[in-house]
Parts: sequence; C-alpha cells; structure tokens
Amino acid sequence: MKIKDLNALKDKIAEIALENSFIAGVLLFGSIARKERDEESDIDLLILWENLNVEDIYLHIYKTFSKYFPHENLTILDMDYSSFFNVKKASSLYLNIIYDAIILYDKYGKLLNFILKVKNELRAKGIKRKKIGKYYFWKLPKPGQKIELKI
Repeated sequence: MKIKDLNALKDKIAEIALENSFIAGVLLFGSIARKERDEESDIDLLILWENLNVEDIYLHIYKTFSKYFPHENLTILDMDYSSFFNVKKASSLYLNIIYDAIILYDKYGKLLNFILKVKNELRAKGIKRKKIGKYYFWKLPKPGQKIELKI
C-alpha cells in the first residue's frame, strides 16, 4: 500500500469511527501493513471496540465496516478494547498483529506506547519472528507455547 493510500485509509477509518462511537481503535496488519501486498491481498483489520451491546458483536462490526469498503476484500478481527491491553498469554496471531500493526485510529492515544512495550518485552525475552519464503513464524522457547506478557 502506498503512503497516500495509507493516508486515505486512515481518513476513511477516522470517518467510520466518528460515526460509530463503539470504535476505540483500529489496527492494520498482514501483508498490506508489511508492504507485501499483491493482487490477492485483503485488508486485515483488528477493530478494538468498547461499550458495544448487540447480540452478535462480530456481525455488527463486519456490517459496519463492509458498507464503507464495498469493493475491497476485508478480513476483520475484533476485540474488546480493554482486553487488548490485558492479554497475559499471547497467541501467535496476537503477536503477529502487534508486530505488523499500523495504527489507523486510536481514540485514547494509548496504542502506540502499548505496542512498543510489547515489542520491547519480546526482544528482551529473545523472542523473534522469522520468515521462510513468504511465511512467518515465531521462534518460541517451546513449540506451541503461549508467550506470557508482563505489561
């Protein structure tokens, strides 16, 4: 994704957030965030929400975002905003999102500092993301182990 496209995406996300107060943060991750986009790439977003009281949270979020991106392939993950900051045992997916993250929207201005703290903690523990071909993996102390975060 080119820088002007990234700025356009940030603007669109800000517009969506202004119209939907439940949105507390939006992170771009995946191939676009890593600048590895190809013709099959989708837009990978983690939507951090708060105070959302609907029966099916994921469906509500997906419908909200897909109407703004009618011609794009979206992959949307969602997480409660406060839960994002309180993960104690991190999965590989969570670590990948942290590692790739481009902050598109941050209602409270806390995401960058938190992401930097997690990255520093991973470095201090000697945990590194590796790449073979176009695939990424985490070199963990034990295979399949969840990483304990003390942030």
